[in-house]
Parts: sequence; C-alpha cells; structure tokens
Amino acid sequence: MGKDRVIKTIANLIAKTVGHKILVKYTNKPHAINHMTSEIDNYRGILAEYVVEYNWNSYDKEEIKKEAEKSLIKELEENHFSDVSVPSGEKDKILNETIEEFFG
Repeated sequence: MGKDRVIKTIANLIAKTVGHKILVKYTNKPHAINHMTSEIDNYRGILAEYVVEYNWNSYDKEEIKKEAEKSLIKELEENHFSDVSVPSGEKDKILNETIEEFFG
C-alpha cells in the first residue's frame, strides 16, 4: 500500500478513535462504555501497526491531520452520535491529543 493510501487509512482510524473517545466521555448510554473502550484499544493497535511503516515528516503529519478532520466530521454524522452533545472545541482537543499520541 502506498504512503498516500496509508495516510488516508491512518486518518480514518484516528477519526474512529476520536469518535469513540467522544462517545465514552459524553455518552448517554453508560452501559456501552466497555464496548467503546475496547473499540478504542482495537483502533490503537491497528494504528500502531500502520504508523511504523513509514517515516513521517511534518508535511505527512499535516496531511494526516487534515484527512482525520474530514473523516471525523463524517464519523460524527453517524446515528450513534445523534444524542451526544460535545462542547465546542472538544473535538479538536481530542483529535490533537490522539494525533500527538502516535506522532509525538
């Protein structure tokens, strides 16, 4: 898989991770937290495998962030987010923290 395709895959996984982190933090369905937490762990494991495939320069990291922002918007439009209220700025904060977790 080429680097551009890996960037899109990583961005998608980051968006899914962030989406689930938001659900864990702001869900109205606390009984689903265990499942969401295990999904986050699953996404992290897959992400870790992709991240070590290449050396990532600052341009690549910016592309990943842009793509992750787009993917997150789509992710948050899913039905399971319909009853979740996220404070302003929280999406960006969690997104940046998640990217930092993998790319330092």
